[in-house]
Amino acid sequence: MNLRNTKAGFLLSAEHEKLPLAELNALIDIFNLEGNLNCFKNYLILDSSISKDIIKKMVSRGGYTNEGHLLFSETPIINQNVDETLNNFFKTSESLDFPIEKSETFAVRVLKLEKESPFNSMEIERKLGGIIKKKTSAEVNLKNPVKTFRVVISDNTIYTGLVLEKRDIEYFQNNRPHLRAYFHPGCIMPKLARCLVNLSRVKEREIVLDPFCGTGGFLIEAGFLGCKLIGSDIDEQMVKGAILNLKTYDLSKQVISIKQNDAKNVSKYLEELGIEKIDGIVTDPPYGISTLKKGDMLEIFKKIVDVLKNNDYLVFAAPNKMELDLKLVEFYEMRVHKSLTRYIHVYKKD
Repeated sequence: MNLRNTKAGFLLSAEHEKLPLAELNALIDIFNLEGNLNCFKNYLILDSSISKDIIKKMVSRGGYTNEGHLLFSETPIINQNVDETLNNFFKTSESLDFPIEKSETFAVRVLKLEKESPFNSMEIERKLGGIIKKKTSAEVNLKNPVKTFRVVISDNTIYTGLVLEKRDIEYFQNNRPHLRAYFHPGCIMPKLARCLVNLSRVKEREIVLDPFCGTGGFLIEAGFLGCKLIGSDIDEQMVKGAILNLKTYDLSKQVISIKQNDAKNVSKYLEELGIEKIDGIVTDPPYGISTLKKGDMLEIFKKIVDVLKNNDYLVFAAPNKMELDLKLVEFYEMRVHKSLTRYIHVYKKD
């Protein structure tokens, strides 16, 4: 089977209306991919020159990408005629070269994107499983298969693909802020933090700055992506907590510096490190304190943006819309609870 010039399918989380797709588009930019992206609710198909390795890396990087698939077959749905469509689907399946060895086990899982879809998931799983077993001599294992074949049914097409990667659910569950070595209320959850780091389009070995680092949530996620880290906070206790958290995750080697510092003095801070410009800024200023008056924050952000390279991104959350002298390329509203809405800004420095 050709591993390039193919179609990749991505199953996105439905936790937010816009952020999962925004993150996937950012990942496409990060990996310098080109091609058409077709959306079917929370399932996206990228028709591009893409390898299995890149599909895996995109899912591993993502916060809101649940699965990545290598698609190798598609069958049109004929005027909602179930019997005729399935006959064509199974006939096509019998001619496919399924990417599985005799020694491997497998399962077939159906995903219907339309709740009212007339197709019977169990029937498709059972019959396609039989075809794969007959063609490959591989055994079915529904509980812990080596490989999973995913059948995705949209309103007009049935896609068949191999699941290459799934989001690490345990990581995002087991590393929530209150479970870290140092915790302070109000931290962004790791899944959202990972998403915002990705929205900044930073790549491995590039430098990420968080001038309001708090307990280090963004730095942790950027560190896991292989970025170099610079952080600061005006609160010395927060700085100690961030350093402890990064050490706990064995990310100290990614750290260039984390120190107590007023965000207004970020240029001097970088100058002391011998660094003129950085590759991305991701931050979440602490809400509800005097320094967060809108006028003050605009002045602080002007100073922060000075250290950002041209064509790179500033990503931040705020309790209201902040209009900076930069190109606002993305803007999202995220309701946290009744009294708090986060407005996520993605600015690009031209």
